[in-house]
Amino acid sequence: MRFSFIAAFAFVGIALAQAKLPSGQPCNKDGNLGVCESGLCVQLPDQPQGKCQ
Repeated sequence: MRFSFIAAFAFVGIALAQAKLPSGQPCNKDGNLGVCESGLCVQLPDQPQGKCQ
Protein backbone atom coordinates (compact mmCIF):
# COMPACT_ATOMS: atom_id res chain seq x y z
CA MET A 1 0.00 0.00 0.00
CA ARG A 2 2.76 2.42 0.93
CA PHE A 3 4.74 1.61 -2.22
CA SER A 4 1.63 2.16 -4.38
CA PHE A 5 1.17 5.62 -2.90
CA ILE A 6 4.81 6.55 -3.50
CA ALA A 7 4.70 5.24 -7.08
CA ALA A 8 1.49 7.13 -7.85
CA PHE A 9 2.95 10.32 -6.37
CA ALA A 10 6.07 9.90 -8.55
CA PHE A 11 4.01 9.47 -11.72
CA VAL A 12 2.01 12.62 -10.98
CA GLY A 13 5.21 14.56 -10.34
CA ILE A 14 6.75 13.42 -13.62
CA ALA A 15 3.60 14.34 -15.54
CA LEU A 16 3.53 17.84 -14.06
CA ALA A 17 7.24 18.42 -14.68
CA GLN A 18 7.05 17.62 -18.39
CA ALA A 19 7.75 20.63 -20.62
CA LYS A 20 4.85 22.02 -22.65
CA LEU A 21 5.10 22.58 -26.41
CA PRO A 22 4.26 26.06 -27.72
CA SER A 23 1.71 26.66 -30.47
CA GLY A 24 2.81 25.57 -33.97
CA GLN A 25 5.26 22.90 -32.78
CA PRO A 26 4.98 19.29 -34.01
CA CYS A 27 3.16 16.89 -31.70
CA ASN A 28 1.54 13.45 -31.55
CA LYS A 29 -1.90 12.78 -30.12
CA ASP A 30 -0.40 10.13 -27.85
CA GLY A 31 1.92 12.74 -26.29
CA ASN A 32 5.23 11.03 -27.06
CA LEU A 33 6.68 14.29 -28.49
CA GLY A 34 5.41 16.30 -25.52
CA VAL A 35 2.16 17.96 -24.52
CA CYS A 36 0.88 21.16 -26.11
CA GLU A 37 0.45 24.21 -23.86
CA SER A 38 -3.16 24.48 -25.01
CA GLY A 39 -3.72 20.73 -24.66
CA LEU A 40 -4.81 20.52 -28.32
CA CYS A 41 -2.76 18.59 -30.87
CA VAL A 42 -4.40 18.53 -34.32
CA GLN A 43 -3.27 15.39 -36.15
CA LEU A 44 -5.07 13.89 -39.13
CA PRO A 45 -5.19 10.08 -39.38
CA ASP A 46 -2.93 10.01 -42.47
CA GLN A 47 -0.24 12.25 -40.91
CA PRO A 48 2.67 10.91 -38.82
CA GLN A 49 2.51 14.01 -36.59
CA GLY A 50 0.32 17.04 -36.06
CA LYS A 51 0.72 20.62 -34.83
CA CYS A 52 -0.09 22.24 -31.52
CA GLN A 53 -2.96 24.72 -31.74
